[in-house]
Formats: sequence, structure tokens, C-alpha cells
Amino acid sequence: MNTDIVVIGGGVAGGAIAARLASTGLGVLVLERDAVYRDVVRGEGMVSWGYLEAVALGLDSTILGAPGASVITRMVRYDETVTVDEARAAAVDLSAALPGSPGVIGVGHPELREALVAAATKAGAEVIRGVAATRITPGARPSVSYQVDGLERSVSCRLAVVADGKNSATRTALRIPFHVSTPRVMLTGMAADDGGAWDRTETTLGVDGRNLFIIVPRGDGMVRLYVGRSVGDPEPFTGRDRQRRFLEAFRTPTLPHADALADATPTGPCASFPMTDSWTEALVLPGVALIGDAAGWSNPVTAQGLSISLRDARVLSEALLSSQEWTPAALRGYVEERTERMRRLRFASALTDLLTAFGLTDRAARRRAMVRLLAARPELGAALAAVHGGAWTPPEAAFSPDILTTIALAA
Repeated sequence: MNTDIVVIGGGVAGGAIAARLASTGLGVLVLERDAVYRDVVRGEGMVSWGYLEAVALGLDSTILGAPGASVITRMVRYDETVTVDEARAAAVDLSAALPGSPGVIGVGHPELREALVAAATKAGAEVIRGVAATRITPGARPSVSYQVDGLERSVSCRLAVVADGKNSATRTALRIPFHVSTPRVMLTGMAADDGGAWDRTETTLGVDGRNLFIIVPRGDGMVRLYVGRSVGDPEPFTGRDRQRRFLEAFRTPTLPHADALADATPTGPCASFPMTDSWTEALVLPGVALIGDAAGWSNPVTAQGLSISLRDARVLSEALLSSQEWTPAALRGYVEERTERMRRLRFASALTDLLTAFGLTDRAARRRAMVRLLAARPELGAALAAVHGGAWTPPEAAFSPDILTTIALAA
């Protein structure tokens, strides 16, 4: 069997690039482990710059048409240092972040994967689910072997695209060096039915005591809830009663509709993962390219994951469509763009994390000092525009490492 592209992983990045490349007439084969997509507690907020990537890929209607997709137009930073009314008065208008984007798109992760793979199939890609094992033999003409229905199969292609997620078995098998930062916070998430209490046009990144809250509503009556706690917290969300204890954390005067959130009905698993950054210098090998989480991710505190995956799909597909040679040299532009983009997004996430002052014993005083400094010197916070506007919106000077030190030492 021969084809142009084999995509390993039918997730957001894999589905998006398969849809784009198949629409041009290229032969595309997608190999996906899951027979049915399930809730694995992954990001469900697509920031403004990511939505514009979907537009460029021709997938915006696919994403907005996914079951439960909604448009979120306000960011309210509920915080223990202010009242609910004060937090609302300082709300950020997300619909104004970028021309052409309506705001943040809230969408279920399994539903989004299904929609993108359906779009890829409609465009002409072949999608095989229930693949048990995959192995790449790199080279000028790579081959991919895989198991499905107990049978071993093999396919030759021009390029194998690795898009099988954070814990990529394919990346590990290729012995690609991979770096993961030391986590400071563990993030626990769960989907729930809150009876529609939470404003569906509003999201938050807030802090109350030991808890960092992230709330992403959806249009199907569900809401994705997250609680971050320090990695050394003596009461992690583990054990049989973790769902109850997780929801109870939302019963706080810092948040509106706190009782409705705490009394919500779980609709998915409750799972935890470390808030880390990751990267690799080996994004492209002969006959192989990495995209999405398999290529590295940014700290989920700024919800960049879905947008990164879509931009990976667009930039790599444009590189492939603009050249007859799919060598590492021909794909250098993708490598350079992604490497710099991720550096900038890591900085923006670090700045966001710093400004929450989460986990500091003198948090209120430290946060006030940092806010005063940014009011006096707004250029120090220019990198924050990358969160919703994209890595290329702020100037290079906004990402100078000494900015973090200057803000951290604010008095």
C-alpha cells in the first residue's frame, strides 16, 4: 500500500492536517488508536488566534458546528482579593481580541476530535480506528507498520506525521529527545452539568486560597471545571470521593453561582495532570514530522493547546503544499516558526502564572505590587497579548527574560 501522508493520531492536530491535505487531492491515511473518542480531560477552550487558524484551514464551520460548541466573549478574573462585582467590572472583552474572531470557542474535546476526523473523511482521507500498534521506519521513503483487527499491515508514504499526543508512543519509539519542565501545580479537571447556572458567555482564571480555578462553559449545558493546587498540597484529588471533594472546592464566595457549581452533576471522569511546558529540537526527521502535543506543549494555564495544534496543522501543511521536496531542509521553516512561537507562548504563560501570584504566602501584597508596576510600566506586560492575539502579536522586546525578574521583584 502506498500513499502521500500517514497521520499517526486522529486528534485535533491530526484531524486538522488530514482534512487540509486531503482537500488538495493528496492521499492521506489516518491511524487512530481509539475506536470511540472518550473524555481524557483535555483543553476545551480555543482562544481567538486559534480560531483564525481554523478559518485559514477552512475548518471554522466544522469547529463551530461541533456538538456543544459555544462562543465565550468575556474573561472575568474572580479573585479572593476582590468582590464578585469588582471582578465583573474589570471583565475583558474577548470578542475584541482579534478582528474576525468572535471570542474564545468552548467545545468538548471528544466532540471536536470527532468533527475534525469527519471533515478529514469528507475531504477524502482514509481513517482507520482501533489501531493497536504503530511503528515508523524513517527515511527518504518512510514506511509505517500497524496492527488492526489482529493483523499486521504496512504502508509506504512520502511523510509520516506524528500527532499521537502528549505521551506519544511513536515519539518515544523514534528516540526523539524530549524536554518537560518541573511542575509547580497539578491541575484537576472534570466536565459537569451545572443546570445552566454559569454564564455561558463567560470564562475565568481565578484564585481562592489553595485553589486556582479555570472554568470553560459549553453550549450543551455542560461546563468544564478545573482546580489547580500546588504539587505538594496535602489533599490531592485522588481516591473514590475525588469527584465530591473536587466540586466542593468551588463552594466559595469568590465565585458566582458557587453552590450550583459545587452541587453540579459529574458528566465525565475526574483526572489530574501536571501543569508543565515541553519541547523538542527534533521536530522533523527524514520522512517524519511532529505536530500538536506530540511536538511539545505550553503550560495549560493560558489554554493554548487547541490553537497550537491548529497552527501546527496549517504551517506544516502550507510547507508541504509549497514544495515538491519534503526533506528536513524543505521543512526548516516549520521547525523555526514553531520553535520561536512556543518560546513566546511559554513566556506568556509564565507571565500569566506569575501575575496570579498563586501559591505565595504573601499573595495579596505581591499581586498588588505587580499590578501597580504594570500600571506604571505597561510595556512589561505586553507579552500577555500573545495569549489571545497569538505569539506574533507582541514585539520581540516583550519577551525579554529580565521582564519576569523585574515583575517578580516588584515592591
